[in-house]
Amino acid sequence: MDPTDTTLHIIFGTMTGNSEDLANRLAKRCADESLPYTLTSAEEWPLERFGQIKRAILIFSTWGDGEPPDDAVDFCEALYAHQAPVSQLEYMVVGLGDTSYDDFCGCARRLDEALAAAGATRLCERLDLDIDFDRDFDAWTDRFIASETDLQRL
Repeated sequence: MDPTDTTLHIIFGTMTGNSEDLANRLAKRCADESLPYTLTSAEEWPLERFGQIKRAILIFSTWGDGEPPDDAVDFCEALYAHQAPVSQLEYMVVGLGDTSYDDFCGCARRLDEALAAAGATRLCERLDLDIDFDRDFDAWTDRFIASETDLQRL
């Protein structure tokens, strides 16, 4: 792993496509600002790859009673069980959920807790989004991209 690599690896898990849409929106903003990034679904992300990267944003919806989306169950359960090399990772988790459910953004919360417990470092606090998420996600994206472009100038 190159310690100077600033590539942002965007990983998403989705049931209805909302997390994928947000991941694509973030990727487009990275492309617009010439920020290096990759975009991958959780089901296509090999867990051992965590040992080769420095920075990741995980965008995950919660399904049912705080569960991961179907396409990300194996990925999430492996991270919950600390089965991926993440101690060098800087990360951020964006969660999509519905506040009418008891375990609002449960999947994202558990991912965040598992990564921190395994020694990864938060880039910033988890962003939990309710069903009307566009405005809050766009505001967060604006702040995040501004901080990333500042980082690239250093």
